[in-house]
Amino acid sequence: MLTLAVDTTTNRGSFALARNGRLLEETRGDGESTHGERLPGAIHALLGRHGMTTADVDRYAVALGPGSFTGLRVGIATVQGLALAHGRPVVGMPVLDVLVDVAAQAAGAGAAPDLIVPWVDARRGEVFSALYEPAPESPSGSGPEDAEAAAGAGWSVTEAPISAAPAAVLDGWAHRLRHRSAWVIGDGVAASRPLLDARLGAGSRRFDEVPSLARSMAAMAVLSPWRDRAGAPHALRPVYVRRPDAELARERRRQASAP
Repeated sequence: MLTLAVDTTTNRGSFALARNGRLLEETRGDGESTHGERLPGAIHALLGRHGMTTADVDRYAVALGPGSFTGLRVGIATVQGLALAHGRPVVGMPVLDVLVDVAAQAAGAGAAPDLIVPWVDARRGEVFSALYEPAPESPSGSGPEDAEAAAGAGWSVTEAPISAAPAAVLDGWAHRLRHRSAWVIGDGVAASRPLLDARLGAGSRRFDEVPSLARSMAAMAVLSPWRDRAGAPHALRPVYVRRPDAELARERRRQASAP
């Protein structure tokens, strides 16, 4: 099973190639060029270094967001086109769920936290975040195929994804965070460390250095429950959390011109 994973949620983004979940190579963009300029060339180059083409890929994995609006559209459209051309399935992966899986794997067989909190830099002084707790062994009314209800590693969303200033996020969830251990993971952790240190309870941890998303996605795509979510490319839907800047700008202009 050859898997190609694509993440375009950040300026640099990442790409990874794995066979049966074992990494063959990962690469990151330089951030100086756009995803539209790099794709699909970066994918062809990655495969070419291993004597392969897109016809050899068995399954694609793509980050659905939240993240850069333009980057998301470019990455998803590129994967859709390649997968459609060769009749391959695609696993769409919400970024927050991927980070929860990374943290859950870090726990291994050891003591897991009460909560896992993905903490992604959303720019504009905000973070994308959500709260996850261990999922019941026998969820009522939903199964692991429900991506809204269950993350990949047996954790379920108890506070829906949000985009807000770090302090506002923690204020809103203070009743859930109080006296509980929380593992916070993502590229927004470093900038929020003093605030997190002051607000989180005993036993909490912060993970600001995590593997590239594409590398993690390529390994996860062949494991349950992710492998069971592989589907038709046209079914992919981006996860935005907040409205695009262009849409907000249009709304401000309409309000400013209203009598």
